[in-house]
Amino acid sequence: MKFSWFIALRYLKPKGTFVSVITLISVAGVALGVGVLLVVIAVMSGFEKKIKEELLKAEPAMVVQPPRDDFATPAEAAEAATDWRTVSTFLKQQPEVRAVSPVVTVTSVLERKPTLEEEKAQAEGAPTLPEAQCMLIGVDPQDSVQMERLQKLMSDKGQGSFDLTGDSIVLTQGLYNQLNQDDGLHLTESAVNVYGPSFLREFRKYAQEEQRAKDDKTKQADVANKDRDLPLPEELVVQGVLFDDKMGDQPTGYISLKTAQKLTGNGKSIDALTVELADAFRAGEVKQAMLAKGIPNNWMPQTWMERNGRFFDAIANERGMMYLVLAFISIVAAFCIMNTMITMAVQKRREIGMMRALGARTSQIVGLFVVKGIIVAGVGVGCGYILGSAVLHYRNNIRDWISDTFNWQIFDAKIYGLREIPADPRLIDNLMICGIAFVLCTLAAVPPAWLVGRLDPARALRSDR
Repeated sequence: MKFSWFIALRYLKPKGTFVSVITLISVAGVALGVGVLLVVIAVMSGFEKKIKEELLKAEPAMVVQPPRDDFATPAEAAEAATDWRTVSTFLKQQPEVRAVSPVVTVTSVLERKPTLEEEKAQAEGAPTLPEAQCMLIGVDPQDSVQMERLQKLMSDKGQGSFDLTGDSIVLTQGLYNQLNQDDGLHLTESAVNVYGPSFLREFRKYAQEEQRAKDDKTKQADVANKDRDLPLPEELVVQGVLFDDKMGDQPTGYISLKTAQKLTGNGKSIDALTVELADAFRAGEVKQAMLAKGIPNNWMPQTWMERNGRFFDAIANERGMMYLVLAFISIVAAFCIMNTMITMAVQKRREIGMMRALGARTSQIVGLFVVKGIIVAGVGVGCGYILGSAVLHYRNNIRDWISDTFNWQIFDAKIYGLREIPADPRLIDNLMICGIAFVLCTLAAVPPAWLVGRLDPARALRSDR
């Protein structure tokens, strides 16, 4: 066995003990640092991956919208919104596109439809029924791809059915809670009255005419007797309730495309085309290819990553800061190794002087400390990897135990919307963490090794400083 390896192994196992206590502390420091790094980075990566998966369940990979007023006149924008079938045909011809679906969004006011008894009670001065302002999303029930995605989301996080055929509506949990304050809303039985923009526009005109004629009785009579084409509210039956993590408690509902177009009063125009891709993570490449070919009528595509850019930037920033903070753990572990080497150098000062006097070279003395650093770093990194892997495997059991024992919620499902702690241990992250920790801990043994290797043998034997 080589000189450096032989002496290093002897120093790791002093007389009378199985292993040095200082060495154990050094190994524990390295193992804890590596284990914590592996667990935190894997959980952060898993959280980011899970959020992306949940977003793709709730929304399409790409949304293509008509040109805004900044790039077109109002007349051109209205014409482009109506002539959406040309754009849809172009999008369907692209290789990565699986389906293209029209979408209309409508700002509306909903109220629970009163029963006959409640109508009589209201006529006698009873309080009005619960109502809510909301955003309604009109989708095409004949679009199998889009409906399949929404129905799957409904089966995972909802109750009832995602049925938009006929006069039907599906509410998110936040909107359902607002309309069901008196527990009078029942799925497939109760209906809601929907007051869309066309109704609200006509009602606003009537209110403005009344305001202008309030001091003129003749005008008031003309306003009261004027024939009006005031649209009736749409009566829609509630078919299901959807809990959407992305929308949270926002009041949102889903209706059929025809109903949404009727509510807006803008004919057959739409607000956007949603695009489903074979690989949603290649949405950026597909967008660039579409722009290069030229989308008809100057419609503008936007990927799901762009729509949620701020959210992903926040996660990436948190992950980067976590790397920076946790890197100091590796530096602390390296200092732990350096402290071990310095302590050993002080304890073995006479022995090192004797080795130098007997002819040991400086490189052999330096090698002795470096070898010990390599062994401690290697064992520490290995133990840290095993520790981190075990914690990741039993992470949810550990969370439940902490919650039951200390009444402390870690990764609360009410906050993050996830039932389990996600984890995505990536090979490249593991190799980088273990590799950097090993290199830092090995290099930490070099400075004290170099100083000790340059000791004068005579002074070392006299224990002079």
